[in-house]
Amino acid sequence: MGDLNDDPVSPSVAEVLGSVGDMRDVKEKGLYNPWVSYYKEGIGTLAYNDSWNLFDQIIISQPWLEKKQPGFFFKEARIFKKEFMVQKTGRYKGYPFRTYDFGRYMGGYSDHFPTYLVLYKELK
Repeated sequence: MGDLNDDPVSPSVAEVLGSVGDMRDVKEKGLYNPWVSYYKEGIGTLAYNDSWNLFDQIIISQPWLEKKQPGFFFKEARIFKKEFMVQKTGRYKGYPFRTYDFGRYMGGYSDHFPTYLVLYKELK
């Protein structure tokens, strides 16, 4: 997980790691990338030249998809994007509210929106 500097469909992520974007296609010991559908819908975690990228990914192994287990399992992936984290004016309007802009302190948080996973656990 982390800022992979590539999108979910980039060769470094999809081919080298072998991650897939559809849970039904994940093979035993395979990798699932829940960010593929976000990316294909034009949703991202950072913007550059008015184009969204989704570099911030958490890729999970196949066992996390199994709902019938004693531990936690994957429910959904989310991007944490609150209004206070969005630039309201200027050339980066609509982008993540960055901390610095070419050395000038802006008072924001980051030029990326954070990502997280929702995990469930069956209670007995």
